[in-house]
Amino acid sequence: MEAGSRNIWHRSRSGFTLLEVMVAFTILTVGLLAIIPVTLFMVRSNLHNRYFTKARMLAEQFSERLRTVDYEDALISDDGDTTDANNITNPDHADTVAVDNMDYYIMWNVKDRANPPGLKEINIIVLWYDPVMKRRGRVSTLAYKAAVSR
Repeated sequence: MEAGSRNIWHRSRSGFTLLEVMVAFTILTVGLLAIIPVTLFMVRSNLHNRYFTKARMLAEQFSERLRTVDYEDALISDDGDTTDANNITNPDHADTVAVDNMDYYIMWNVKDRANPPGLKEINIIVLWYDPVMKRRGRVSTLAYKAAVSR
C-alpha cells in the first residue's frame, strides 16, 4: 500500500492548478499594462528629440551660413524694428527646409547693435509642427542667437 499511496501523491502534485495559472497571468498582465505607457512615452520622446535635434542642427547651419555673408548682405538686413527679436508672426527673413519629409520653418530677426558698433545680433527661430503630439497647429520652437560683425 505504501507504493500505491506514493504514486497518488506524485500525480496530484505534478502540475499547476487553474488558480495558480490565473494568478500568474494576472500578475503578468498587470506588469505588461504598467510597461506599455512607459514604452509609448519613450517612443514619443525619442521622436520629439529627433525633430528637436534636426531643428538644432538647422539653426546652427543657418548661423554659420549667416556668419559667412557680407555685413551688408540682404540676408542679414534689419527691417528697422528693434523689438522684434522673437517675433514669429512678422520676421525679418524666413525660409523653409525639408528634412526627412518634415518641413522646418526657419525665421531670423536681425538687430543692429549700437554697442559695440558694427555688430548685428541675429535671432534664429526654427518652427516645426510636431506629429508626435498629434495636435494640429502644435508648434515647437527653438531659438538660436548668432552675431555678425564687420
